[in-house]
This record gives sequence, structure tokens and C-alpha cells, in this order.
Amino acid sequence: MQSLPSHEGAPPNQPLLHIFLLGHMRVLSSTGLSLLPTGTKTKALLAILALSNRRPVARTRLAELLWSTRAPEQARASLRQEIHRLMEVLHPLGPEVLDVQRHTLAIRSGLTEIDMEYVLHTTPQTVMTLPDPLPPLLEDLSAVDPGFAVWLEQERNRLLDYKTAQLEALLASAPPPAIIMAAAQRLLRLNPLNEEAWRTRILTALHNGEEGTALQSAESCLRTFQDTLATTPGQETMRLIADLRAAHHHARQGAPFTTLADQPPPPSSASAGMYEASSSLTLSATAFLACTPTAGAGDGMALAMQFRNELGLDMAMHGVLDVSVQNEQFAAGPSQSLPARRQWDFLIGITVTGSTATSLTCIVQALDTRLNDTIVWGHRLTITATNLRALANRFASVLIISLFTTEARRLANRPIAALSPLGLGLRAFSLSLQNNPAHSQTIDQLLDEASRRAPENQFLFFVRAHTMLLRMSEEWRTPVAEYLRPMVTMLQQNLAVFPNNMATRYLLVVGLFYTRQPEEARFLLAQMHAALPSDSHTSMLALQDGLSALCRGDATLAARIYADFFGLDADVPLVNAPDQEFILACFLANQHEDALRHARGILASSPDRSAILVPALASANALGHQSLALDYRQRLHRLQTPLSVQGIEGHYAHLPQSMRHKLCHALHLREH
Repeated sequence: MQSLPSHEGAPPNQPLLHIFLLGHMRVLSSTGLSLLPTGTKTKALLAILALSNRRPVARTRLAELLWSTRAPEQARASLRQEIHRLMEVLHPLGPEVLDVQRHTLAIRSGLTEIDMEYVLHTTPQTVMTLPDPLPPLLEDLSAVDPGFAVWLEQERNRLLDYKTAQLEALLASAPPPAIIMAAAQRLLRLNPLNEEAWRTRILTALHNGEEGTALQSAESCLRTFQDTLATTPGQETMRLIADLRAAHHHARQGAPFTTLADQPPPPSSASAGMYEASSSLTLSATAFLACTPTAGAGDGMALAMQFRNELGLDMAMHGVLDVSVQNEQFAAGPSQSLPARRQWDFLIGITVTGSTATSLTCIVQALDTRLNDTIVWGHRLTITATNLRALANRFASVLIISLFTTEARRLANRPIAALSPLGLGLRAFSLSLQNNPAHSQTIDQLLDEASRRAPENQFLFFVRAHTMLLRMSEEWRTPVAEYLRPMVTMLQQNLAVFPNNMATRYLLVVGLFYTRQPEEARFLLAQMHAALPSDSHTSMLALQDGLSALCRGDATLAARIYADFFGLDADVPLVNAPDQEFILACFLANQHEDALRHARGILASSPDRSAILVPALASANALGHQSLALDYRQRLHRLQTPLSVQGIEGHYAHLPQSMRHKLCHALHLREH
């Protein structure tokens, strides 16, 4: 190998290595010498490390990404060879730029420069300094491995999302019109269906007195949506275009053209109302029943009508949606049958596909009326008189969360300054589901502003309590009981004002258990069971039943309750499903293989869930899986989770002492 010039005389903070990942991958020393590896896998290995934010990457993770189709032993052996090749290529810089440990690899800070880091550190004030368009990320690394291909797609999406977010934040800061137009144009190059960018172009052109440009932008927007999706833009954009056309028509008739042109340039807070599709503080939905020609009649149809009514009632009792029920039975889908369907945001269609004297089969769908009745959620059900109430209870929660997440996605491209209190709450709710501590401050700011503008809104109240409960599962430095006590007080006050609010009751029961008030929790839980007398193991109450069993010390019963609940393939319940309690119950019931199997499924998509990693580590230790246990322990260390007796006692204080002792013993924790 060619020897490199000495760098001993270089300034202490000058990078020794420059890694370029945009476009074709390049690796240069400080003297300009190419150190790009020749092997595809070696390049990919360096690329993964360079895009890991200087954090250590587990060797197991590297092996999964680069040799996903090989057995673990073969993959680890191949990884060792590639690490050796990479160190050879970077010799003699290797030890200074790579941190090679027994179980992890990382790129050291300070002596390397990576072009992607500059991009990911841009702000709304500097994003316009980036090249437009940016070269594709790792353009020449394609046929590496299926696992690497999935990872690379995720990284490219991360880059796209980051640049989009900075451009949208730039628009929200109300810069000069020339910058607004340039930023909007960049947004449209990133995503031609970004409605916020189209509206910005139209309104800015009007503000500049360029009526022709505004009309051209409106026609281009309509044509883009028609060519791409065979539909029109959303309601807000269409209303703006309609207003523009009407103003243009009046101007041609001799009236002054002032309807839109006199508005200030978007999207400052002063013009936020122009961006909001609706000033409503809630979403609206209606439930209806439809039948296929072969669906049958009789008792089965009576079940269908009862299920429609119970589903609508349960959704309404959550207190976070405006819900109605269509008493008429329709013979076709909503596009053909339901009159005035545009007056609701969502339609909940129950289509009966077959029925007998004792059961019916149906398809439950949620349709967005603002997207030409696009189906945004659906599920097939078999309903009997026994399970009807429990299924209505469960799917009411499923549908509510599905509608919230759908609406949050619809508003995802909108600047914060243009959001109504409902939009702010939806943005906060969407961020809270990501379980990322880095979003905590943003979520709090969103909710504070929304609550200031709509202090009595029940949806915002739900989002705040829901967020606190989610954060609790990842909170280790403050005892859980102490952390949740303000939430419990807030829920109790709300329940006194809204005693029939089902969402408040769900959250309060959970909060009472965690704050070591089991008698009060079981009293409320018994009241809810009295209103839901049959087949409750499939309803949302199963979650509270499982937690109650854990707090009582019956881990076997808790594990069985959770297994039954999660066995029904309807996800996204009202309160983020306590999968961490399921894993914990499996461990405490000595079902260690089950605990690890369920934990792997969750950690595959959410690798930094400390609440999952702790019981998973305990199960791995109990089974003697040393390499897996080491991986979990290193992840917890990276997350700065305090694995100590004090930390476990504070986090699991709601469990009996014998359970906490068993967990500490499996985690190899000892009293000091």
C-alpha cells in the first residue's frame, strides 16, 4: 500500500479525513489523497459509520445491514474481514479516525469531516446556501445487500425530511418575498405535491401584484395533482384557487382586484388563518351502514345496526371528536349513497358482506372526504352478540387514533405558524408517538400555544395526558409515581367536569395504578367493566386488567391477558399499547423466550425503547444469551438509562417488592 505523507505538523483541529457521501462516495486525506476503499462492502461499512452521528454502532447491527441473508456467525466473520480491510485502507489514520471496540465501531469526533453533517446542521437561516438540488446520497452504492438497501432508503428519506423541514421553517419566519419564492420552488422540487409550497407561490405572487404568475401557479398546481394522483389538491388549496379565480373574474368586470392581493405575504402569524383549512377545534365523523346484495338480512342485520350504534356512541364518549350516526341503511358505498358527505371530515363505513342468524362479517373503513373518500384505515370483522360491545369499544379507540394520525400527516407540510389549535395538538400528538426525548420541548411548546388559544379543548387535554404517560415509560431518573402525580390530579379534575369522558377514565385508571393508588384504580375499572359486561378481554379494558394483575403480583395472569389482547390484529389503541408491560409480564412469569421474541419485534422498528430493553435484558440474562445481553446493555448505556437498584425501585414502584427484587437479580444489580 502506498504510504501517506506525515500529518504530524498539521494544526491540531484540522480534519485528517474528508468523507463525501453526496453523489459518488469519496474519501480524501487532508493532503487530497484518495482513500476510498475498493470493495463495495467496505465502502458501505464506512458509509454506515459516517451516517451514525458519531455514535457507536453495534457489530450485530452492521452485520445485519451488510449480510442480512447470511447466518449470524457467517455475517460476523465477514464483518471482521471488512473491518480489517477498512483499517488497512485508512492506515496509518485508522486508529485516529476509527474507534474499533470488541462489540462496536464508531467514527471519532474532531479529526474527520463528513459532508452530510454540514447538511444536517443547516438551519432555516442557512438552508438556502445548500446546492439545489442536492446530489443523491451514496449514488453509486446500490447492490450491496437487501438490508443495506432498506437502510439507505431510510437515510435518503431522513435527508429529504430534514431539508423539507428547514425550508418550511424558513417560510414560517416570513422572509422577503424573493426568498419565499425561492424556498417554495425548492420545496416543490423536493415534493411536487407540497400544497403549502403551492399556496405560498400563489399568495406571494398576489402580494407582489403579479396576478398572471399567481394564476399560472394555480393551474400548474391543479395539473400536477391531476397528472400524479388523478385528483385535486386539498380543500384549503382549492378554496384559495377558487378565490383567486373569482377575484380575477371580478377584476375583468372592472371591480378592483383586492380580495387576495392585499393580504400580507405568507406564512407569518398574521396570515395564519389563510392557511388553516378550518377554524374548527375538532374533527368530525359520521358512521353509516352499507350492505352488499348478498349480505343477507334478519338477526345478522340487527347485529350490524347495533354495532354501528355502539361504535358511534363509544367514539363520541371519548370526547375528542364530533361524531354522528346515520340511521338509514345504504345499499352502496358513501360516494354513491351518503348525501352531503362533505360536511364531515371522515366517514366511518360498516359494509356488511355476510350474515347468519348469530353472526355477521363486515368491513369497517375510515374514509377521508377531503381526499375524494380515500380509504385511510380498514379492517375485517366477525361480530357476534357476545363480542359486539367489546369490539365496538376497542375499534372506537383504534379509529380515533387512526383519524388523528391521518389528519396529522395531512398537516405535516404546514408551518407551525399556520396551524390552528387543533393542528398544533395533532402535530404534538404525532411527535409524541415517536417516543423521542429530543421532541419533548417542541411538544410542550406546541401544546402550550394550543392551550393558550383553546383552553377548554378536550382533544388538547387528552394529548397532554397521553404524552405524559408515554414519557413515563422512558423516565428513569424521577420516580414514576412522582412524575405522574400532576397528570393524575389533572385527570381527576377533568373527570369531575366531564364524568362521561371515556378517554379520561382510561388514562386515569392507568395513572392511579402507577402512582400506587390501586384501590381507587380498581374502583374506576370495575365501573367501566359494569358497563361492558361481555367478552372484555378483547376490549380496551384488557390493558387496565393486565396492569391490575401485575400490580397485584400475578404476572402469569397479566401475561395471558396481554397475549390475548395483542393477539387480535387491530393495532393503534387509544393509549399507546403498553407493550413494555407485556414484555415485563412475560419475564416475571418466567416466559423468557416469549419476552425476547416480542421484544425483538418491537426493537426492530424502535431500537431505543429503554422500557423494552430493560425486561429484554433481564430475559436474555436469565437464558444465558450473553451476546444479546451485551448488545441490550450497551444500548441502555448509550441511552444513559441508570441501571441501578434505585432506578429500578423508582421506575417499578407500582409492582410488589418481590417482582422488583426478581428484576434486579436478573439485571445483576446489587445493593451498595
